[in-house]
Amino acid sequence: MITTIGCCDSGLGGMLVVKALKEAYPDLNIVFIADQSNVPYGEKSVEELSRYARAFLDRFRKMGIHEVVIACNTLCANVIGDIQEEYEDLHIFNIIEPTCRQLAGHGYQKINVLATPKTVERHAYQKALGIFCPEAEVHEIPAAKLVPVIEDGCDPLLLKKAVEGYVTEKADAWVLGCTHFPLIRPYLEGKGEIFDSNQAIVDLFKDEQINGEGRVEIYTTKDPDKMKKSIHTLLKCEYDVKAITLDS
Repeated sequence: MITTIGCCDSGLGGMLVVKALKEAYPDLNIVFIADQSNVPYGEKSVEELSRYARAFLDRFRKMGIHEVVIACNTLCANVIGDIQEEYEDLHIFNIIEPTCRQLAGHGYQKINVLATPKTVERHAYQKALGIFCPEAEVHEIPAAKLVPVIEDGCDPLLLKKAVEGYVTEKADAWVLGCTHFPLIRPYLEGKGEIFDSNQAIVDLFKDEQINGEGRVEIYTTKDPDKMKKSIHTLLKCEYDVKAITLDS
């Protein structure tokens, strides 16, 4: 039985995960923390990423939350596997493997992955897709410009231009290897099948009994008012956002 899930990300991308979970499980309590004071994570050092990940997990532990979705591919690719043993009391969900599992059995020959530079550097998606789609050629694309554009308001013209810089050819499938990137779906139409982490994360809990009150708490380490406006603009959702300080 699950009452509450903690969810964390560097910024607005994790809110897409929160929205997907709420639509699938209305009674689920969700506590989401965005570390927007340190966004983007995609160009941080492993040492910095380790500090951020521990800060998230320490805070959820203090809150008494034991089910934690790491809604950040950069953290999942670089540090979660190394620090997970320090948090044996928490059930930590790494989203890369579930995301890649969605492509199994489709017979794709060419798969392009859009991800942050730090995720590409670790070849996390290439390794996972090699298990689920061994016949496929996997091309990982470090898309450093996308997260800053999305965090800065997701201007359609700027975002379209940024996407076009990375998307120069078709593929059988595109994997959006960053939770911010579902917002670029309109600019990939006609380029191949598109997969992101949202449904994969929802499916993680499909066999669980959900017993909450439907409460959602949103926190940011930067500007609560700006994040609230961004959530309304991008996701058409109304949530109060509170400030939080992480000990990183």
